[in-house]
Amino acid sequence: MIEEVSQNFTVFPESVEIVLSSGLLRLRPPRLQDGEAISKVLSDERVSRYLAALPCPLDDRSLRDYLDFLTGPDQVSKVLEFDGKFAGLVSLSTQLTFWVAHKYWRMGLASSAVRWVVEHHLGSCASRPLIAEVHSANQSSISLLEKLGFEKTGQMKRRFSFISETTEDFVIYELKNTSA
Repeated sequence: MIEEVSQNFTVFPESVEIVLSSGLLRLRPPRLQDGEAISKVLSDERVSRYLAALPCPLDDRSLRDYLDFLTGPDQVSKVLEFDGKFAGLVSLSTQLTFWVAHKYWRMGLASSAVRWVVEHHLGSCASRPLIAEVHSANQSSISLLEKLGFEKTGQMKRRFSFISETTEDFVIYELKNTSA
């Protein structure tokens, strides 16, 4: 089965398996049943402190809205399952976003999932660059984006953080498809 984003943005397989030295990473569409796992992971401030758009902890309505967003027609989202357990999310619409549960940090899950999404996008949609907004203090995500060829645009955005209850700086990165 093929998953398609409206506006012919990019086309992704419904699910994919990536074999890592530490286990099996599966990328699959989000389901309503993922709500509890999403809420649990995002209640960890080590994860949610870098996400500006979501309250912490997630209330029921915000969780429903987030799940609706993840499964919306202009969005391709993939749940990261590591050895059958929920580990995070990667999504692509007008920008690339990703997050991983703290217990899976530094295991290559984000790198593998984001690399797969980027390569698949660039292989199927040559003209549209990828944009990612990353919290200025999130060095791991910045390093990952730079390793994949994203470049800092020089633009920044201020976003409200539900964790710090202040506005914080987000740096904008862009990846252009040079093979076009």
